[in-house]
Amino acid sequence: MDVEPIYMAEQIRVPPDLADILKAYTKEVIRRQPEDLYEFSAIYFANLANVSQSLEDFVPPAVDELRVVWSQLKAFETIDTPQFVEFCRSAGLSESTLAKVLSLAQVANDSITPKEAVVLLVTMVGESFKAFIGDVFEVFGENGKLPKGEIIEILGILAKKDAEIPPSFVDDLTAELEELEELSLDELLEIPGVKALTETLAGGV
Repeated sequence: MDVEPIYMAEQIRVPPDLADILKAYTKEVIRRQPEDLYEFSAIYFANLANVSQSLEDFVPPAVDELRVVWSQLKAFETIDTPQFVEFCRSAGLSESTLAKVLSLAQVANDSITPKEAVVLLVTMVGESFKAFIGDVFEVFGENGKLPKGEIIEILGILAKKDAEIPPSFVDDLTAELEELEELSLDELLEIPGVKALTETLAGGV
């Protein structure tokens, strides 16, 4: 392709999304510390391109769909990615949703961790951290409650993906829940650390 020579600073046009794209990419590199940066980068940007192409048609998953997916996959620690995709399709998830979750999960091989993937799918449903917590109970809960270990695991998955969540949050939450075995949604939302994070992240997961 023809590229116009640059003779002066005024000719440089920086795409408006470049800073956000590079910031997100840099965070993933630092977090994952890939052995082969070139391979990781190729997969990362290929997945990002696939998601970008389908964003206009993106339809958020429904809680009922995710409940079905989780009921089918909760027995697996890992699962082949194509099999995971088929389970999700059979539950009614759109192709754009699948492309987005595979990108968020940074799938770089032939397998995926179902719990991580479903947690990431849950982040697509609501528009706030509080809504996310409520949807977690709908998808993963039994009789309106969740064991503290599962709560910590799920919020740990989110914390690894969301740079706005303080690094100490999961450890602090573990300490706050030490005397408890299981919690309801209302009980969890009253835990000081969760309450504070809900206020901090008000408006988005």
